[in-house]
Amino acid sequence: MKRTLSLLLALTLAAALLVCPAAAASSGSPWLQMDGQSVSLQGLTGRYTAVQITLNLNQEAAGSFTFAPTLSTGDTHTTYTVSGNSLTLYIASKSTLGLTNALSLGSLAAQGITVESVPSLKLVNVGPNDTEEVTASGLAIKNAPTQGGYDPGPGWDNSWDNNWGGGVTRYPVQAAPGTAGGSVQFSTTHAAPGETVIVTTSPNSGYILNSLAVTDSQGRGVPVSGLGGGKWSFVMPSSAVTIAVTFTPTQPATLPFRDVAQGDWFRDAVAYVYNNKLMNGTSPDLFSPWATTTRGMIVTILYRYEGSPAAGGASFPDVPQGEYYAAPVAWAAANGVVNGYETGLFEPQNPITREQMAAILYRYAQRKGLDVSGRADLSIYADAGQVSPYAVDAMAWAVHTGLITGVDSATLQPGGSAVRAQVATILMRFCQYAQAH
Repeated sequence: MKRTLSLLLALTLAAALLVCPAAAASSGSPWLQMDGQSVSLQGLTGRYTAVQITLNLNQEAAGSFTFAPTLSTGDTHTTYTVSGNSLTLYIASKSTLGLTNALSLGSLAAQGITVESVPSLKLVNVGPNDTEEVTASGLAIKNAPTQGGYDPGPGWDNSWDNNWGGGVTRYPVQAAPGTAGGSVQFSTTHAAPGETVIVTTSPNSGYILNSLAVTDSQGRGVPVSGLGGGKWSFVMPSSAVTIAVTFTPTQPATLPFRDVAQGDWFRDAVAYVYNNKLMNGTSPDLFSPWATTTRGMIVTILYRYEGSPAAGGASFPDVPQGEYYAAPVAWAAANGVVNGYETGLFEPQNPITREQMAAILYRYAQRKGLDVSGRADLSIYADAGQVSPYAVDAMAWAVHTGLITGVDSATLQPGGSAVRAQVATILMRFCQYAQAH
């Protein structure tokens, strides 16, 4: 089976290389980095879809030798062949591999075996207009820097200092083992204290990000900021860090709602809020994705997410005891999550607007101690001036974190009603944001 998969991947790589002649030579100077038994490519400068690399090992790979590839889930497949002391890796992806300057390849499982030389490397970069083949041979091999100094290893040259900054200790950035349902990439495999590291999460089809946590070598949490679009950032501490990511299924075999079809842009979000008991249908078999959502409904959803804590008495004259939203509104008002109108009423049956929802989530995030310091530039939207003064900070934060996006590329529609499909999507993003912080 491994031999067959190797042949298929090799043919895939060869076919990609035949699409078009090499467009250009590599402008960078990549190198192979050894971090213990882990192997990665560093110094990459493009977005690659296929890799073929041959490694010459210090001894014949036989017996218990195995290579544990990093990229073998979802749309990306990796296999390898061994001949004597020569190890060749084949990696092919439906999307892209090298989104940053580093690409983790995997780990040599047998102790005492290391890489002595890299006789060949091929990278395929499929862009909108061409296919570029980057070839290299005789790559430098460098050992990962360790605390207290560098161990450049064989092949060291001045590019080490140019790429890493001589004299600065850089600590490992690594993913926790066992990630399933998606993949995680980061902007560098080693970073200096104070450097910002970008983490990109890519769920497989039918999965969403459930949690993301960064811990230092002592197990202490490192604050993480959401950048939107599946990207997160953190500031590197003076320690190695581990990034733990979990993905959960969003699409059960069936949903009870006949108005939520496979392929609908909101299906994952509806499945998430339904499975997590945050939102129910409007009837046993209808979700009503295009129906508006009321202020009372939104507060009730957050109340459920909080675990339905004990609440005080009535807080607004138009929120009578006995209504389904009475306890949620009392809890939200007591904790500063919601405010009423200038009339002193809450108006629970009013459709919630996009800016009201941003304000409620912003206050709730503050109450939970989440980082709400990020702000987007709202001036890029033509209707930014229509955001109410009380909601400007909240809307800028919600756009910055990716909780709320423009209705189109030019408008926010802050006073527009949020339909149930939009609310489900915003809630799913908020839960992911909260879990990652």
